[in-house]
Amino acid sequence: MLALTKKTDYALLALSYLARTRGALISAREIARLSRISLPVLTNILKTLVQSGITVSERGASGGYRLARGTDEITLESIISAIEGPLRFVQCTVDPSVKESSGCELADHCPIRYPAQRINVRLREFLESVTLGEVIGDYAERISVNVEGCGEHSQEAVAAMKE
Repeated sequence: MLALTKKTDYALLALSYLARTRGALISAREIARLSRISLPVLTNILKTLVQSGITVSERGASGGYRLARGTDEITLESIISAIEGPLRFVQCTVDPSVKESSGCELADHCPIRYPAQRINVRLREFLESVTLGEVIGDYAERISVNVEGCGEHSQEAVAAMKE
């Protein structure tokens, strides 16, 4: 069965909170509190999302994270690839633009190699057509936020979430 890992689940959850802040910064600690994701795991995920250009971070007492682009400009494929690595329908499927061996000793004689590659291309095209905005839908509008204990720099983000 095809399924996303917990890391990707957590990334989508964190991104849904960032989407709701409407560009205001929110700290990793605050996202961890709201989402109940452990702070060390979340910090690694956010760092990966920053490196891939999906989020941006600002350091300092008033620092935090926000989306780098609008939710309709961030694709599901970019999120999954950032967290999981290159998309592969099966292990022998590689990006045709990359001259890399699949590492499978059956690849030269495999009857499903090319059909699997076509499926991989179609799957990638589909995931590129789905945006973060579509994934979170109106979920971002329904996030319940407990504002007690929020840091001062997160108050603006939490206020935006409650609007």
